[in-house]
Amino acid sequence: MSNTFRSLTLDLSALLNKQITPRSIIGTGYKNPHSVASAWLRKEMHNLESPNSKVSQVHVKGDGHAFESELKAKRSKAYKTLVAGTYETINNRDIDDYGVMPSPCGGGYMVYVVQS
Repeated sequence: MSNTFRSLTLDLSALLNKQITPRSIIGTGYKNPHSVASAWLRKEMHNLESPNSKVSQVHVKGDGHAFESELKAKRSKAYKTLVAGTYETINNRDIDDYGVMPSPCGGGYMVYVVQS
């Protein structure tokens, strides 16, 4: 385990235990900051763990925790918009792939998006 991965894991744990604020990870101005900060940390951990299958975006529950099951992840708003084709990206890039995968540090599942 690299120092960077370990550091990200510690940050995620501290965020979920409310020992640090989302602002210390992503800054200010985000709607639902716990979810955004947790998703960013999980995306970075996944991309460090799997450099040949990087993801562009990750979605978790509003409180920052991963979904408890694959079924709950597939019932999420983010996943439903991906299936319906109404998912909007910030930069209007095409979506190459999406789905549900286990969180890199355990504890549940997350919805992922791969953009070209």
